[in-house]
Amino acid sequence: MKAIDLFCGAGGLSLGLKTAGWDVVAAVEYERTAMDTHARNMPGVDHLCGDVREVNFKKYRGAVDLVAGGPPCQPFSVSGKQLGNDDLRDMVPQFVRAVREVKPKAFMLENVHGLATARFLPYLEEKVRELAKLGYKIQWKVLNAADYGVPQKRLRLIVVGMRDRDDFKFPNPTHGAGRKQSHRTVAEALSDCPEDEPNRARVVYAKNPILRRSPFAGMLLNGKGRPLDMDAPSFTIPASAGGNRTHILDPDGVLRKYHAHLMRGGKPRQGDVEGCARLTVKQSARLQTFPDWFEFVGRRNQRYTQIGNAVPPAFAAVVAKQVLKFAR
Repeated sequence: MKAIDLFCGAGGLSLGLKTAGWDVVAAVEYERTAMDTHARNMPGVDHLCGDVREVNFKKYRGAVDLVAGGPPCQPFSVSGKQLGNDDLRDMVPQFVRAVREVKPKAFMLENVHGLATARFLPYLEEKVRELAKLGYKIQWKVLNAADYGVPQKRLRLIVVGMRDRDDFKFPNPTHGAGRKQSHRTVAEALSDCPEDEPNRARVVYAKNPILRRSPFAGMLLNGKGRPLDMDAPSFTIPASAGGNRTHILDPDGVLRKYHAHLMRGGKPRQGDVEGCARLTVKQSARLQTFPDWFEFVGRRNQRYTQIGNAVPPAFAAVVAKQVLKFAR
């Protein structure tokens, strides 16, 4: 069965679709470098680089079974200005238009969990009603990628619509407390990660540290990158990584010891933290479950952005496999 991926970015969702058994025949993306990455790794796909508002999707009617995509999340992200549908980057209406023009058997929309919060829930429900009027039975749910084998805590809203069935069920979580498999950890994911150009952004002690009970909360360091617990899933990999917003690896537990020192009333330290480093591009890609063969193109900051913007392919594959099962 054939799929089209809107707002495809570097290809996390497309790779997940392909892994699940979908034939991705076309991909749409505005940002040229991200599209170059997609094309490098997924030849044979019809790559449409440009403004989605200018694409006539009617040509895919009868030829595509699934419309999938993750419209830009910035309008609804808790880390942004949260302008919602007042944000010019809101492309959810274009996703609805694509479904209207293609009339696929199913659709699958991915976005930040902020779209399902109280502030934007009326807007989400409005768009769900629009899609329902097109003849789709719709289910939506906020899922944590870590519960499906991704070594990263990443909450995502998934909206699935079926034209001919009303019994779609989201896949059951497979990882975490009380389940057959434990959450995948940072250490596990990076155990044999290929060598890569180091991230040279400094790791510096905060002059006035903010303490919390956990050494991985609060603010012990300068910058917005957070130290990662090597024995737990990573925090969400942000699209703004590359400099001091990049998360930090502490394989020797230096920051755990420093946190304990501060909790005992010790004085804050100054200068660079020895033994810690920020995630490289390849390490970030590992935590997003991109395979090592996947090649990101562009400047280094562009590669970090492509990774942070992506849907984790392993997570996408789990959901896409379930959609395929019900769409057949």
